[in-house]
Amino acid sequence: MPITRREFLSYSALGIGALAIPGKAYSGKLKSIQLTVKPAQHQWFKQEVEPISLWEFSETSLRLKQYQPAEIVLLNQLPEPTSIHWHGMRVDNTIDGVSGLTQDPIEPKQTFVYQLPTQDAGTYWAHAHHKTFEQLAKGVYLPIVVEEQVPYPIDQDLLFVIDDWRLNREGQIDAASFGAMRDWSHGGRMGNVMTVNRKPNETLSVNAGDRVRLRVLNAANAKIFNLQFTGLQITVLAKDGQPLEQPVAVQKSLAIGPAERYDLIIDIPQNWSGIYAIEAVDRRQTFTVAKWQVTSKTNTLPATLRPIKALPQNPLPSKQFTVHHKIALDMSGGAMGNLQAAIYKGNKLEVNELIQQQQVWTFNGVANLPELPLLKAKVGEGVAITIENNTRWPHAMHLHGHHFIANNPIVGNELWQDTLLMAGGETSSIRFKAERPSKWLLHCHMIEHQISGMVTWIEVST
Repeated sequence: MPITRREFLSYSALGIGALAIPGKAYSGKLKSIQLTVKPAQHQWFKQEVEPISLWEFSETSLRLKQYQPAEIVLLNQLPEPTSIHWHGMRVDNTIDGVSGLTQDPIEPKQTFVYQLPTQDAGTYWAHAHHKTFEQLAKGVYLPIVVEEQVPYPIDQDLLFVIDDWRLNREGQIDAASFGAMRDWSHGGRMGNVMTVNRKPNETLSVNAGDRVRLRVLNAANAKIFNLQFTGLQITVLAKDGQPLEQPVAVQKSLAIGPAERYDLIIDIPQNWSGIYAIEAVDRRQTFTVAKWQVTSKTNTLPATLRPIKALPQNPLPSKQFTVHHKIALDMSGGAMGNLQAAIYKGNKLEVNELIQQQQVWTFNGVANLPELPLLKAKVGEGVAITIENNTRWPHAMHLHGHHFIANNPIVGNELWQDTLLMAGGETSSIRFKAERPSKWLLHCHMIEHQISGMVTWIEVST
């Protein structure tokens, strides 16, 4: 039988107590936050162009404290139902936000209460997980910062949320192109306007000599951004919210896939003054996506002379654990693939029939959510999944409810991550320890790939 919401909730009941962490007490009172998701308008272009209509939250970001629990009372003021996934935050399954599975969608003018554990400091985000391919493209997402208990020594802590938007000739979201099969079978929905922090001309104000913690988040449906920080040395402090054991200096560019986050340390040169571009390279063309506005300032100790310290580690399992389950995951399909047939909703369909159902990608020969889990594991057991990308396209693999260990080509070694960017033809391995009893999604975060086949699930039991 296919997975039902009742089955998900029955397993979720086993995970009650998400706000308790063995060996660590929460501090401070419960922080209650009233949050609304609603339509809004922004004047992105000249005054003679109509303001663009987007969907967004009543706050531009959330800043929480590690080990101070938070209660989010979410009011839906959208004209349709929605649900919210707390991406990268190790939450109880009942608030994982997968509509129809872990919760009913929140109807218009209704509220839903999400209780967030904050055991992990770092950079996370919330986004729609109902009609995601439309609602995310309309702007239903929110960056989240969980601050460390001891403030990290920097001069500025800045968000850098990059996105692309597909607009029509009227300068509005191109709703007519939602569901376009070319997007779903190729690289996903790509936009024609880039923004940083929801602004097409974002300017980050800094001082010469400042040390900046730049929290980079890719909120796009499908686009991979190749960012260029010309003239700067960048150091990776954390990936997907999880600190590196030691910060790693990398090249002056950063390739970041959908849903990935990187915390960077950037030292602004003391001899800078004025405007400097932050660029993205796309199809051999270079675009300015944001700018530094640098004010001259004499610092007694230049940032470059201060050591870059590692962040405190979050309470994740040890990287050394026994692997009890070894599973292979084959990714197939898409344009220029060799997909001939697949199982869809329990029936074997030929490729033409799959296309009629808008299902063009498969995991292990199954399109969309399968009847049986990819694997079954018990709490505390180790899992290793070898993922083979037998397609022509990149994919960003995301596991709900857990972080996994995987190699990161930018840093050059294995890291804790929750989203893994894989190139076409690449094989990667992820390892994790089953932590929370329930059923958890594993899917491609190129959202059009997920809706058209690339999603499965794992089952964790006590």
